[in-house]
Amino acid sequence: MNSNIVLPGFEDALVTKMEEVEARLCIYVEMPVTAHKCPVCATFTHKIHDYRIQKIKHLKLFERHTLIFYKRRRYACPCGKKFAEKNPFVNRYQRLSLELNQAVKIRSIKGKTFKETAEVYGTSFSTVVRRFDQLAKETVNEEAKELPKVIAIDEYKGDTKEGKYQLIIAIGITKEPIDILPNRYKNTIKHYLRKYGAHVEVVIMDMSQSFKAAVTQALGKPIIVADRFHFVRYIYWALDNVRRRVQSSWQTTIGRNAKKCAMYSIKSLVS
Repeated sequence: MNSNIVLPGFEDALVTKMEEVEARLCIYVEMPVTAHKCPVCATFTHKIHDYRIQKIKHLKLFERHTLIFYKRRRYACPCGKKFAEKNPFVNRYQRLSLELNQAVKIRSIKGKTFKETAEVYGTSFSTVVRRFDQLAKETVNEEAKELPKVIAIDEYKGDTKEGKYQLIIAIGITKEPIDILPNRYKNTIKHYLRKYGAHVEVVIMDMSQSFKAAVTQALGKPIIVADRFHFVRYIYWALDNVRRRVQSSWQTTIGRNAKKCAMYSIKSLVS
């Protein structure tokens, strides 16, 4: 007997069974039998050739990671062609549902880190990076490459064939992504900014000497703004070095108490 549950994105499918296995919700679905058009000769056929079970990761349901077991049907055309039926919830050769793919893409931009996004959706780090790159290519206008007056640049770990780290360029005010460079090498950044950065006046970035050299060589003397996180971190490191140097000259008997006082003072200054 089929279940009467209706899942978003699976409205046209038949839910035949649900069970919980090792804290995972397993849902078994199949599509109703309908006439399908042969992709070769365009003939409609009802003849079923075989079934194959496809395991698909889906969005969490009831705070449980969810797996869809799709009983995928293959049809046989009189011309001899065997082909899979159409469905509205997963693309060909994919292991993530359309709903989950869309959620991962959005979270890859709005989430804190790629690792955190992967943990939330029960997928791999590399999958999140691929979805982020895919979304960036879809949203970036390849024709409008002229950079705005204020841009922000930052590296992220993508680990592609071009390099372990890639560089994202965004609008400095709205934080919207503009482009992604295949690596963070100085020459790559310099050549890109020389080509598209004629109107750039302000660059927001971390305190990397490589980034600074590339920006100044490409753009002349733009205003360079250090992002708050790296700025505060450098202040903390400088104060901590002073604390270590001063503490090393104190007597051992008061060293522990002095260290606590010094660390408290540093944290108060930084905050």
